[in-house]
Amino acid sequence: MSILHPPEAIRGMTKLEKDAFRVAVDMPVIEIEARDAGVVSRRVRLEPYLIGHKLKPLKNLLDSEKEGKKYLVFHPDEVQKEETKQKILEMIRRELGEEKALNWETLQKDLTFENWDTKSIFKAVLPEGIEYSSYTQTGHIIHCNFADEILPFRYLIAEVLLNKVVNCKTVVQKGNIITNVYRNLDLELLAGEMNYVTEVKETGLRFKMDFSKVYWNSRLSHEHERVSGMFNNQSLVYDACCGIGPFVLPATMKKKPKRVMANDLNPESVHWLKVNIDLNKIKKDKIEVHNIDAKQFIKEKVAADVIRLMKEESTSAETEIENQKKCEIHVVMNLPAYAVNFLPAFRGVLRQHSSELESIPEEKRWKWNVYCYLFAKSHVDVPDIWYEEESRRMCDEKTKWEKSLVVKCHKVRTVSSRKEMFCAQLELPYDFLLAEPLPEEPDAPFEPEEAEEPCSKRKKTEN
Repeated sequence: MSILHPPEAIRGMTKLEKDAFRVAVDMPVIEIEARDAGVVSRRVRLEPYLIGHKLKPLKNLLDSEKEGKKYLVFHPDEVQKEETKQKILEMIRRELGEEKALNWETLQKDLTFENWDTKSIFKAVLPEGIEYSSYTQTGHIIHCNFADEILPFRYLIAEVLLNKVVNCKTVVQKGNIITNVYRNLDLELLAGEMNYVTEVKETGLRFKMDFSKVYWNSRLSHEHERVSGMFNNQSLVYDACCGIGPFVLPATMKKKPKRVMANDLNPESVHWLKVNIDLNKIKKDKIEVHNIDAKQFIKEKVAADVIRLMKEESTSAETEIENQKKCEIHVVMNLPAYAVNFLPAFRGVLRQHSSELESIPEEKRWKWNVYCYLFAKSHVDVPDIWYEEESRRMCDEKTKWEKSLVVKCHKVRTVSSRKEMFCAQLELPYDFLLAEPLPEEPDAPFEPEEAEEPCSKRKKTEN
């Protein structure tokens, strides 16, 4: 157990009282000449033992009561053994000279709320056996999701985060259920100002949004980069559920595709996408933006656009450069609670354009890639491989083709216990794109999406 911890009396506190965190602690110190402080700081590797690296903002060097002297302040947990203390003295003498008279002393110091980090505070306040460390920061907003046993402490936790986390001005709790297709969250303000318009940076780009009206997840930054990295300057990129632009903006800026078209059903997302296009100084004609249902976007906008561009390319007088990057079609559908329901829209999507397609040689017909995000959920403990197999099954059930069109399933992240997020990559053959469409079914109702479980981990289950 650590010698250094906040006072036990604060356990169970539900309203932040900073004065209650004050505790007097005996600090082990070594007194040195003030003029030697620079040499010791630069040349003696004391960082593992000094308190300033583990208990901020307490400094490693404090002024001594004697003029021209300073104290080196050590963490009491790290210098309990006599051999450790002797080793430290020898390290300092090697740099300052063996004749230096160095001794260990004890200095009593009051530690306050400012000195403790969030982990130490939460551990001291919450009941034994209960931990909290899971939160996400989006610009100046911290959003939390609490397990039931932590709910009574949510206002205290929010105040601590507001005081401790750099640039934090607002702390909110996410609603437990995402109840609408726009995937924006019901928010409860826990601490700070009610200002939900914020800005973040991702892969060098700026994204501004009203956090209460659009969906944003900073944990997907690597996934945005992974998929955008598959595009090139010959790609046709269509984002059916574009949000505020985490896929299309980096694709446009860094890969400069031949064509980019973005769509979202949420008018707020479309508004902030246009704001972000301007914010990142992207020319408006580089991204065509729509605000319609994803199925309509696929059947009407994407299909017509692909046929038009393929016809232009196939009739072009320009000679194809040898080894030129091939043009491919990429359709992104990042709405994991619902996107599999858009897959039937691709079956027969080019059927109404079949006469135009006949004029395009097969070698000039571009490959179709679809990136369908989904959640694979289980009600019992299952082997890890089950989640990938379930992702494939969900896609196959919607496409109803004689063979699976899924060529790859990439695990994006573990959302909560027994719930994984995957990106299923499908390659669509032209036989499928020209096939008889499936009978129209009523739109599947949007299933409320449970929020992430904050502190649970999925058990590993052997095959």
